[in-house]
Amino acid sequence: MNQRSVPQRRGRSVVRQREIRIMELLDERGEVRVDELAEMLDVSTVTVRKDLERLEAGGQLVRTRGGAVGATFREGEFHKRLRVDVASKQAVATLAAQLVSDGDVVAFDTSSTAYFVAREVVDRQDLVVVTPSLQIATLFLSRSTARIIMPGGIVRRESSGLVGASPDQLTGLGRITKGFFGITGLSPERGLLEFAPEESITKRMLVDACAEVHAVFASDKAAGFGFHAFCPPEAITSLVTDDRLDPDVAAMWQARGVEVRLALFLGMASALAAEVPTE
Repeated sequence: MNQRSVPQRRGRSVVRQREIRIMELLDERGEVRVDELAEMLDVSTVTVRKDLERLEAGGQLVRTRGGAVGATFREGEFHKRLRVDVASKQAVATLAAQLVSDGDVVAFDTSSTAYFVAREVVDRQDLVVVTPSLQIATLFLSRSTARIIMPGGIVRRESSGLVGASPDQLTGLGRITKGFFGITGLSPERGLLEFAPEESITKRMLVDACAEVHAVFASDKAAGFGFHAFCPPEAITSLVTDDRLDPDVAAMWQARGVEVRLALFLGMASALAAEVPTE
């Protein structure tokens, strides 16, 4: 590991804790002030303004004179999902990010959990990112040197992503090292499930090009529902979720040869108070 990457990633974890706290306050109050945030977070007003700029760039709030308000009035479905079950998604993303190495070719779908994973790996070097997500592509474009490939198609507003690409668009272009996929449900008979048919087609195209398929999701999705399977059980490399997953469900998938990675779920307050990891 590059020795300089350790303090860099530690700093990113501190920034992420501030962002979570800011969004928590926005959800409670509907509005935040720069001076109040600086005092509460024990940082300068300059630092707070930079935090707000990043969050606004991600569509999670709208800056105002001296503060910020929630972006609910202009949010699409994707942005609403970004603000649901944040603590679980962040825990899952932190664990899943350990799977990504410098130089990987990585696929991300349009799920909000995949976006959280993407935020954790923007500092990896020499990545090639394959994604239909406008949000994830913009993230890597603005905050990394990764090469970005977007399968063509039509923009679907609900996911802020492209759908409708030709199923064989990635055929013959080489293998994607690892792919990260959100789910709406998990089936022992059919594998990874998606509710929207157009999303499932795009996800299936990515899965077919991946050497490793990693499902990333909050544990309650294991009992969720989806009309369309996009990855059969035998093609799943691992399930990355939080430790609230039913032990019987985890054991069943492990018996099938699927690795189950469980992130410690601390909850919002505990996650913010947790010691920043050194690795």
